[in-house]
Amino acid sequence: MLAISFVLMFAIIFLNADSVEHIYINMTRIYMTLMMIAAMALLMLLMITMMYPDKKKNIVITVSSFIVLLLAFAGVHIKVGVADIQYMIGMISHQSIAIMTSQNAHITDPRVRKLADGIIAAQKKEIAKMKALINSLQQNH
Repeated sequence: MLAISFVLMFAIIFLNADSVEHIYINMTRIYMTLMMIAAMALLMLLMITMMYPDKKKNIVITVSSFIVLLLAFAGVHIKVGVADIQYMIGMISHQSIAIMTSQNAHITDPRVRKLADGIIAAQKKEIAKMKALINSLQQNH
């Protein structure tokens, strides 16, 4: 069940992307999904104790969930496995959220609209630069 939840949550994370072209599998999102799954497993054990009556299995699930949660937390903050390309594809996903939010927010103040439009332009420019760099790095390897 947790494996299916992982796939589902990982896919849902990308629903806030501005464009399908901005969706990349990246380590940061994997770590974040692992943290959510581990937290969900712990919550399920606490809230639905009768779901798993085997105390030994509950201890294994609890300990495993805490370990996964801590390792994923460390991975997010230390950026394990995040070098040049992983950094950029993670940032493309991140900046895509800024574009979508800036485009779809119900902004009425002209100053805020100007700020949002600047964010959209800047993020699109940065994404184009990163895609070019990714292509260049991939061709050189």
